[in-house]
Amino acid sequence: MTAEFTNWITEYGYWATFFGAMIEGETAAFLSGVAAHNQLLYYPWVMLFAALGGIVSDNVLFYVGYFAGSRILPKFHRHQKKINRVQQLIRQHESFIIIAIRFAYGLRTVGPIIIGASKVNPFKFFILNILGGALWGGIIVSCGYFISSAILALPIHSSLTWFLLIIIAVVLFIFLRRQWKK
Repeated sequence: MTAEFTNWITEYGYWATFFGAMIEGETAAFLSGVAAHNQLLYYPWVMLFAALGGIVSDNVLFYVGYFAGSRILPKFHRHQKKINRVQQLIRQHESFIIIAIRFAYGLRTVGPIIIGASKVNPFKFFILNILGGALWGGIIVSCGYFISSAILALPIHSSLTWFLLIIIAVVLFIFLRRQWKK
C-alpha cells in the first residue's frame, strides 16, 4: 500500500466505514474489517462505526416507509410478490424480522421501508434495530477481519491471492443476484 492511501484510510477510515455502511452496507463493513486486520484501523471502533452506519440508515429508511411506504412500495411492480411475502413475515415474526432483515440479500435497503410501511411501533423498531445493527456490524466486520487473516496466511503469492478473492467475490455476487431474481 502506498503511504498516501494508508494515511487516507487511517484519517478517514472510521467515517468511511460509517457512511459506507449507510450507503453500501456489507462491502464497506467487510473492507473496514480487512483494514482493521491490517492494523490501519482499530477493530472495536470499526465494528462500532459500521453498526452505527447501519442503524442510522435503517432508521431513516424505516421512517420513509412509515410515512410514505404506501405511496412508494406499489411502484416496485416487479417485486410485489416478494414485498407481500416480507409483509406477511413481519406480521408473523415482527421482532425477528426487524433484527434479521439486514442480513437478507436484496432487502438491505427496501427491508426497513417495508417494515415502516407495515406500521411497526417506531420505538420497538428503534430498540430492535440497535440490536440488529450491533450484530450486523460485529459479524460483517469480523468476517472481513478473519477472512483477511486466513487469506494472508495462505502460502501463495499475494497478487494471486487477491485475484482469486476477486474471482470468488464476482462468482458469489452473480450467484446471489440470480437467486434474488427467481
